[in-house]
Amino acid sequence: MTLPGRMLISALFAGAVGACATQGLDSSAADGAQRTAPPLLATAASARPSEPLKVRSGAPQRYTVVPGDTLWDIAGRFLDQPWRWPEIWHVNPQIANPHRIYPGNVIELYYEGSQPRLRVATTRSGTRVGGTIKLSPQIREEALHEAVPTIQRDLISPFLRQAVVLDSNDWQQAPYLLAGPDPRVTFGARDVVYVRGIEPPAARFWHVYRPAGEYRHPETGESLGFYGLDVGEAELEADGDPATLRLLSTRREALAGDRLLPTARDTDDSVFYFTPKPVAPGVHGYILDVFDGISLIGQYHSVVLSIGKRDGVEVGSVLGGYQAGRVVRDERAPGGGDDVTLPDQKAGILMVYKTFDRVSYALVMSATRDMHVRDRVGAP
Repeated sequence: MTLPGRMLISALFAGAVGACATQGLDSSAADGAQRTAPPLLATAASARPSEPLKVRSGAPQRYTVVPGDTLWDIAGRFLDQPWRWPEIWHVNPQIANPHRIYPGNVIELYYEGSQPRLRVATTRSGTRVGGTIKLSPQIREEALHEAVPTIQRDLISPFLRQAVVLDSNDWQQAPYLLAGPDPRVTFGARDVVYVRGIEPPAARFWHVYRPAGEYRHPETGESLGFYGLDVGEAELEADGDPATLRLLSTRREALAGDRLLPTARDTDDSVFYFTPKPVAPGVHGYILDVFDGISLIGQYHSVVLSIGKRDGVEVGSVLGGYQAGRVVRDERAPGGGDDVTLPDQKAGILMVYKTFDRVSYALVMSATRDMHVRDRVGAP
């Protein structure tokens, strides 16, 4: 099952994806901006992996952050397992936005006993006194959009806005495109269209989708939700039954029967700042689909997983991808031979960046071998 026409998100995906907990941040010391945007980095999850943390061979003692860097890129310079960055990140609570990293910061690797640590060694202007940051009398607020994101904004923001998986009833109850002012059956950008089912007070901006298919669990056959193809965006011009909307942009021709869901025109910057965290032991699922209709799944491909919020998967969850073991014939087995399924082989690391109740979307961060639809995912 594929999603024809979906844009492949091939990104230098830099970080862990998802809503970030505010662990390690003293709320009494946080300013308004910090309270409204989740911190980029948090303390490690309570259930830390038992595997010892490994500093990458040849890791630098210091690294200066440059524009275009992402959290995953930076973490990968120091760690073999970049998603474990929060386990060694040292927060200085005296610095404004202590969880943020900005171009010009110098990330320093040091040790407390045998425990490796990372910290910001200098201010953005490079001021450093001994082993500490020199603070000015006033705390300077820094814009969130200047911080190093965990995801490259320009590559993932369009998809975050367009991704949708709904229950069947939700599709049936959504407003739908009825017709245009003339007898045409297809519509494009700047065309006026009439929509039924929009009740006042109505949202100003709407996203247009075309119901396209259903996700089902590969083992149980359970319905996991219905997905839609991205058609475009529209703006409400007049309430009524039908309401009048104008198509602002389209990625395919709009048709009568296409559904509409309210949307914000702009993506909130905070969705690009997440904390990596491995999924809990015992959480496992399957790759249901891969965007762009390809058959072999590799690095920076976006996939649909058969697990979601109800399974404890969050934005930022890190999973391992496991290539299904092939079936071979053992001719030497008693009784004239036997078919044997070989063990699954670890094939890559995936990061969840969008969650729904029963499915989630993930990006393949690294791949050591090809993966396929129906391959297993689980603890990394």
